[in-house]
Amino acid sequence: MTAIARTQGSYTRRHGELVFGGSPWGLARLSAPARPFARKVLRRGAGAVEPVDDVERATARLLVDRGLALPVHPPRRPRPDEVEVIVPVHGSAVPLTRLLPAVHGHRVTVVDDASSATDAREIERVCAAHGVRLVVLPENVGPGGARNAGLAASTDSAEGPADFVAFLDADTVPTEYWLDVLFPHVDDPTVAVAAPRVRGSVTGAGPGTVLERFESRRGGLDLGPQARRVAPGGQIGYVPTAALLVRRAALPDPPFEPGLRVGEDVDLIWRLVAAGHTVRYVPSAEVHHEVRAGLAGWCQRHTAYGTSAVPLEDRHPGRLAPATWGWPGLAVLAGSLVAVGGRGPVRALGVAGAVGGSAVQLGASVRRFHRRGLPVSGGAEVAVLGLRSEVTAVGNALRREWWPLGALALAVSMVCAAPVSRARRVARAVVVLALAPTVPDTVQAARHWVQDRLSHDGPAHDAGAALDPARHLALRLVADAAYGTGVLRAAVRSRRWAVLRPRLRQSGA
Repeated sequence: MTAIARTQGSYTRRHGELVFGGSPWGLARLSAPARPFARKVLRRGAGAVEPVDDVERATARLLVDRGLALPVHPPRRPRPDEVEVIVPVHGSAVPLTRLLPAVHGHRVTVVDDASSATDAREIERVCAAHGVRLVVLPENVGPGGARNAGLAASTDSAEGPADFVAFLDADTVPTEYWLDVLFPHVDDPTVAVAAPRVRGSVTGAGPGTVLERFESRRGGLDLGPQARRVAPGGQIGYVPTAALLVRRAALPDPPFEPGLRVGEDVDLIWRLVAAGHTVRYVPSAEVHHEVRAGLAGWCQRHTAYGTSAVPLEDRHPGRLAPATWGWPGLAVLAGSLVAVGGRGPVRALGVAGAVGGSAVQLGASVRRFHRRGLPVSGGAEVAVLGLRSEVTAVGNALRREWWPLGALALAVSMVCAAPVSRARRVARAVVVLALAPTVPDTVQAARHWVQDRLSHDGPAHDAGAALDPARHLALRLVADAAYGTGVLRAAVRSRRWAVLRPRLRQSGA
């Protein structure tokens, strides 16, 4: 195996005996021979580490399979016949004039998803000018259906199908070496998908619009700068098909569900993972996408993402629950709110509930570790991390699926009345709970903004000038609420409430 590097958040305890992290997050106990190499890889700031013998190679494979580390490959350009690029398009041909030169030299199939007659003629002209195959659909089937049609056309082509397919939306522009970075990852036969980072484009020579500057740093399709193994329940649960490299042989039939016009990428990734394939997110490869002009259109896009929750819940039951609690975590949350709002005996009761829930969570986790012969300190750490995860999920839901509750709490907390009422104290606690998960991202935005202000070189064109933390946070809250509005709308229209209900685990640990 090639050199590997730790993924952020992965670490060891007890001299390498226990390893924490991965995707989805978990805990593993290593045998004594494997521990030195694991410590070397998972040490903070270690960089890439290459295994040198059979034990280290086996340990490296374990770390990679659990998402605790990922391979570090030198770039390698695929041959023109190894990758087919499939581009669905509907409407204006202008984005194609930017995209097609960037994929020159590859086999390209453009699928016109029943554009208007005027747009269709222009799309045909642009495709002919660049010498790419054009498939014209008689009726609109959505981006997933258009990709299916492109796959079928490339399979039936005279030169035969390429082993790998690169999906690119028409409004994207890949950087020059994006495929060179992704392609070595699919040398591993277990890897079905390698995905780049998708960042908003900054147009023109200036710092960019406010939306462009936000999307270039934290867009709706941008999954961040950290490489990850992709899995439901992990730090990265899916990757968008706006830009994706896929092993053709791994694709199910049909690759994209015909009934899904939004969320088809989530469904595909989850089906591939369920079938035992590996999906990797490789942010060192970058693709830029066009940012929607205007706040209204931008919000509508995020709302559309939210409407996919109900059909995805139908296909993957339980995965779209806004939060998952154990009984102890629920006791901690409820007890904390009662303690904040109560006085005297009521406050004491709330404190007792929160402390009791924490004790139950801690005790159950420690007992489980003890029964398995594992260090009880690891059980305590898992209990604390589990409670933190449950509280964070509630905070996220209060900005997204439950945003009306979060907005109500904000309104109540700002009511000017003296003395401060119990309702206001509880409302303020709810607002803090909702905003707490945004703190790391806001701090990062502030750091970028300060660095740009102090820099004398000016902003990089592809990222634009950093947005100040206040507007960054405001746009994040708007995006979260827009997504939640889509979920609420879909749930009300279909009368399916699973996407709004928290899920309760029966296990207390």
